[in-house]
Formats: sequence, structure tokens, C-alpha cells
Amino acid sequence: MDERLNNLKLAALQAQKLITLPAQTSRLTSWAMAAHRLRKQFKQNMRLWLRTLKHRPVAPTGPLRVLVHVRGGIGDVCMTRMFVKVLREALPKAEILFCYDSKTVVDAVFQDGQFINGFQNRKYLAQEFDLVISGCHVLRYAYYRQERLEQLAPSFMPAFRQGLEMQKIFNSFDQNTPFLDGYLAQVTVQYGSSRVGNLGLSTGLNVTQKTRAPLALDNQESQNILRRLGLAGKKYITIHDGINTNTDTSSGHPTRCWPQYCWREFALLFKRQFPGILLVQLGGSKSTVFDFADVSLVGKTSVRELPHILNNALLHVDGESGMVQLANLTQVKSVVLFGPTPEKYFGYSQNINLVSPECKACMNIDAKWMTHCILGRPVEKQCLASIQPQTVLKAVAQILKNK
Repeated sequence: MDERLNNLKLAALQAQKLITLPAQTSRLTSWAMAAHRLRKQFKQNMRLWLRTLKHRPVAPTGPLRVLVHVRGGIGDVCMTRMFVKVLREALPKAEILFCYDSKTVVDAVFQDGQFINGFQNRKYLAQEFDLVISGCHVLRYAYYRQERLEQLAPSFMPAFRQGLEMQKIFNSFDQNTPFLDGYLAQVTVQYGSSRVGNLGLSTGLNVTQKTRAPLALDNQESQNILRRLGLAGKKYITIHDGINTNTDTSSGHPTRCWPQYCWREFALLFKRQFPGILLVQLGGSKSTVFDFADVSLVGKTSVRELPHILNNALLHVDGESGMVQLANLTQVKSVVLFGPTPEKYFGYSQNINLVSPECKACMNIDAKWMTHCILGRPVEKQCLASIQPQTVLKAVAQILKNK
């Protein structure tokens, strides 16, 4: 048997033991944990039952109906696009719908009409599909009609059965997300997988961190967007502070964000070396507008427009973020700063990935890891602050020399 697979199984068992450790020595804790699981399952069953009262499910009779339900941020939707591409290749005749909290995000990430047939809101009934695939860092076959799958997609069955076996291993991680996501990253990197690779590892499909699913963007739409923003015919690079719009920035500095004084020094060095290239800042509602950027588009663009802007940039500079995942769907290369999140788990080989030379990879050790340094360090002493502006400029120059 594969030694790597044995190690992965042992790591999963260790995770399960750590989770249940208090229950092993306390009957009261054991009862409380069991009650929590039952209450969670009861609430889920009640929601489903109430939906069936309003709408009686109709079993599919035509082509396979498949639903991919993803949780997380925009970056998770972007990464799942690679999985959906491979899923579409495995099930070319299926109707594939995509479920996420925001239709706007799905419409942007799949704006070229490839791979999916449409959007599905969260108020669905699993019984109306032949296959429901759900999750985030790992995916699971949450519901399936095996007879229909065997009849209409026999070539898919080996991957399907392999995925069911792998999901037994990943069960403890899947049930305890996001708390075990950091540990999941460690053990799967040791296995030889990655963030995108885990979508394939957990479903039996051939998805790896090198799988690409580029957006086929409409050139006329791109030109219209660039003209509206004053970027048509201009040379520019894009920068982004790494903030996810779901991050609570009121209680501390986001740990995945390069400090603003570092950005300011980088901008000064960059403009000295590349005076003819614009610095264009992208960002959402949580981003601070940089007064040293030549053009600030913070809060001035729709999600759909972002891939068009990125695709026409000379390069993109960012902390590890959803914007980097969006850039990965375009032709632009990125310079990515890694601190709390592990580079070997999230990084792409076509980018230049700069890793903190000091502490790093503390993702999900603590519930507040996104806004508080685990070691209690002030902003200027945190991991990303140890990546010098001169180092970033050198990486940027390495890409621009071929432009």
C-alpha cells in the first residue's frame, strides 16, 4: 500500500483523536459533543423538511443533473473553477449548476459561459439532482443517485468510487472546517497535494495545482472597461492589499496584508525605476485607498470587471488573497507575498511567490489568525513586514524585463 496514503490516513485519525480528546476523559463533555452534533443535524433536517413542504422535489429524468455547492470566499470559487473544468470533461453531457452565496461572484468567475449551465441558490433540494458535490478545501459527494450515474456516466464511476473512499479519510477535516484547515494544509502538502489539488484528491478526479481554467474574456468588453477607467492604451501594473471583504478589520491589522508603509516605499522605488508604468490599486470595501497609487479603483469596479483589468495588466502584486486566485484565471503573472498562509499549499508555479523569512504558515491555529498575530507581535514585527520592498521590486523587475 502507498506509504503516503498511510501517512495521510494516520494524520486524519490523529486529527479525529485531537478533536475528541476532552470527551475521552469526561462523560459530560462527551454528552455535550454528541448533543451538539444531534442539534446540528436536527436543524439541517428541519430546514430540508420545511423546503419540501413548500416545494415537492422532482427526480431528474433526462441528462444527469449535477450541483457543485461551494462555501468560502471569492478565491474559493475561483479555485473551484479548475475542478469544474475537469468535472465537465468527465461529464460532458451533464447539466452542471453552481451554488454559492453570491450570484454576482459566480457570474463573474464563469462569465465566459464555460463549464457550468447556470447558478443555483442555496434553497435547493438535493433530491432534484443526481449528484451534489459540496465543500470548500475538500469536496464530498453529499448526495448521489448511483444507478443513474452508472447508467449515464459509466466512465465516471472509477473516479466516483475513489472519491468516496478518500472522503472517508477526509471526514474529520470536512466536519471541522475551518478549524482544521491549517492542519489539513500541512498533511496534504506532505502527501504531495495542494489547495486546488485537494479538490481532485477528495473526489477522485485529476485536478492539481497546475490545472488551469482560464477565462475566455470578451475583448470588446475589456476595451470598453479600460476606456471607462482611463486605462485604455496605458501600461500599468495592479496592486491589492490582500484584504478579503469578509475579514473583520475593526479588531486588528489583517495579517495577510503587507503594511501600508511597505507599500509606500515599494511605490517610491517602483516609480523611480519604471516612471512610465502606472500603479493601479484594486480593492473592495475593506481596502484602504493608497494615496501614492497613480490610479485607485478601490470600490469603483464590479467583480465582473476585475478579470478584464487584471488580464490587461503587466503584472499583479498582492498578498495571498482571492484577488490572486482571480488573477490566476487570466494571463497575468503575480508577485505574491506569503505569511500566515502556506506557499506550498496556495502558491502557483507561474507566479513569483515571496515567503516571509521569519515566522509563517500559522493559518487557522487560532480563530482570530486573520486579524491578530498568533505570537502577539505588532504590525511592524509581523511576518509580512519582514518581506522588504526592495525584494518585491526585484521580483517585479524580473517579470517586467520581458514586457
